[in-house]
Amino acid sequence: MTSSGEAGGLFVGRHQEMAEVNDALDDAMAGHGRLVMLASEPGIGKTSIAHELTAHASDLGAKVLGGWCYEREGAPPYWPWVQPIKASVADAPADQLGTEIGSAAADIADLIPEIRQELPDLETPPALDPEPTRFQLFNSITAFLKTVAQPQSLVVVLDDLHWSDTPSLLLLEFLAQKMAESNVLVIGTYRDVEVTRRHPLTESLARMSRNASFHRLGLDGLESGDAGEYVRESGGENASSKMLEAIHTHTEGYPLFIRSHLAMLSGRSLSLAFAIVGAMLALSSHT
Repeated sequence: MTSSGEAGGLFVGRHQEMAEVNDALDDAMAGHGRLVMLASEPGIGKTSIAHELTAHASDLGAKVLGGWCYEREGAPPYWPWVQPIKASVADAPADQLGTEIGSAAADIADLIPEIRQELPDLETPPALDPEPTRFQLFNSITAFLKTVAQPQSLVVVLDDLHWSDTPSLLLLEFLAQKMAESNVLVIGTYRDVEVTRRHPLTESLARMSRNASFHRLGLDGLESGDAGEYVRESGGENASSKMLEAIHTHTEGYPLFIRSHLAMLSGRSLSLAFAIVGAMLALSSHT
């Protein structure tokens, strides 16, 4: 059993889903960049799958970076991208950074001021109209990420893209068009229930789906057997099969809902919750 970030820190099942994201990782490490979007309702385990994948990627020697989107207003533009780029800049010595970022440094420095601190001799890029400026920024960031991915490969996780600003989505679209011949794997997560027809991410997904590097992976609740394992690992070692079936039915296999369901039954301990569920099932069988 491994640790992960959602639903109480347990990760069970998801064999097919992990096979698909691991295949994408293998492709990226072989020089065929991939973009995988994990979509589901809240509480199913998108972030957990991303964590499992990045742990495996790290074991294989890949560099892992991550960013997340801010739910409320006030985040700066490109916030989900600023975080991984800033982390990469902070990890690199000045000479290595100069090699990795190359001629893109001046363009990206407007977004990541730390670059000028590491490379103080950078020239200021000439002023351009907004559209050429944005293209130059996108092209520079893409080139930087593809360079960072050599030779060890790069995995970038962008969490909660349903809250993303539009410029960040446009950058993701640009990268998706340019990543086929790279060692870059991007994992994006989003709540599909929050992405309406008018949502900016809807249009981005439609455009990105035309690229061969793109793959959308929709997640459902855990299957009955995996949900039972989750319950047992959560403290219900002695739970009966009938109890496990009832919990799976009530929660539809959502890991977060399983724990919430049990916690609702008892605020004291999961073991007491299982006792209550067992008593309820026994009572129902006699009515």
